[in-house]
Amino acid sequence: MTNRADKPQISKPSIDCEIADIRLAPQGRKRIDWARSHMPIMSNIIQRFEKEQPFKGLTIGICLHVEAKTGVWLEALTKGGAKVAITGSPGTTQDETVAAIVEDYGVHVYSKRDESFDDHLRYCQKVLDHQPDIIADNGADLHEIIFTQNKYQPLITSLLGATEETTTGANRLREDFQSNQFATLIINDTQSKRIIENRFGVGSSVVDGIMRATNVMLHGKKVVVIGYGYCGSGTAQRLRGMGAHVTVVESNPLTKLEAHMEGFYTSSLEEALPNADMVITITGRDNILQKQHFELMRHNTIIANAGHFQREINLLELSELAHRSDKIRPQVTQYHLENKTLFVLSDANLVNLAAGDGNPIEIMDLGLALQSLSLERIALNANSLQAIPQPVPYDIEMDVAALSCQHWINH
Repeated sequence: MTNRADKPQISKPSIDCEIADIRLAPQGRKRIDWARSHMPIMSNIIQRFEKEQPFKGLTIGICLHVEAKTGVWLEALTKGGAKVAITGSPGTTQDETVAAIVEDYGVHVYSKRDESFDDHLRYCQKVLDHQPDIIADNGADLHEIIFTQNKYQPLITSLLGATEETTTGANRLREDFQSNQFATLIINDTQSKRIIENRFGVGSSVVDGIMRATNVMLHGKKVVVIGYGYCGSGTAQRLRGMGAHVTVVESNPLTKLEAHMEGFYTSSLEEALPNADMVITITGRDNILQKQHFELMRHNTIIANAGHFQREINLLELSELAHRSDKIRPQVTQYHLENKTLFVLSDANLVNLAAGDGNPIEIMDLGLALQSLSLERIALNANSLQAIPQPVPYDIEMDVAALSCQHWINH
């Protein structure tokens, strides 16, 4: 009989954090090392930041998917002198990468792969409890808490500034909040982010995530892509490249015309759904698929979300229609309705990150370089920026584009 005292003790991190298991750090370290070896732009920034210390004495609070490429970015910020607290998003966190980030860089991480959305909001609050000088946001979750919760409203006047990664977050800042208290640099307002990361990166990674989740053939499948922004157009193009028959649903008439001119079928959602084998939401808006839409779908339709929030797909209404649901693959849930079965990938979380590894490493080398240099501009010269949501300064975008050309174009 083994005495309780003889059982191995689970080691605990030495800093405040909420993670799955610090013992996963060796696997996470390998993931980060592999990513770094394909991120020459960020590797150069790490060297410069370590020498110049642009964030010395500053705390940066972050909400962004916590995976291997993020680990390289956090290395840059911490070696640049920053204290960092970060949380990720439900279903997209790599627990082994988190462990390595905590152990190697001393970052306060509040994120787990299996966290709920309520957990996520609580983790956002824990990040803000560190009283950051700068925030880097994803979907405006940190901004929302600062603007709406009394406890965190003092940050409105103390923050030097912020960045926001996504179109979803930019829309929320411009439509839902009075965001004229400090500068927020919108990474997704840059052409390089929209074209390189969203069109090429997201397009590739969404197809990769769907194929990993399902192992089904895309050739000949009738796929409905809802939303033809940069992410949607990239996804539609990659699906067509795999032999899928793609129909685009888009409410903006100019963007719909663009999809038509680029050779895609266009349709209303109600007309497109009954014949679809697969439906992908990629709008950044809530409740794109609701009860009436599930009722239009045919037997065995596969449903995925590649927009920012899980709530693009109303899973509550789908659950109410179903008499049973089963997890039949790690990233596939089968919903049994009265006369058909529907499949939802990754519980409607971002399929490219939940079922895959997210955007290609080199693509995120560019995207995280934009983040890094934007945060540096805020740290060193916040007074040069207007106290509104705004694009990344043009010189930063051109510098990153030039570095990308330098490292990517070898002929």
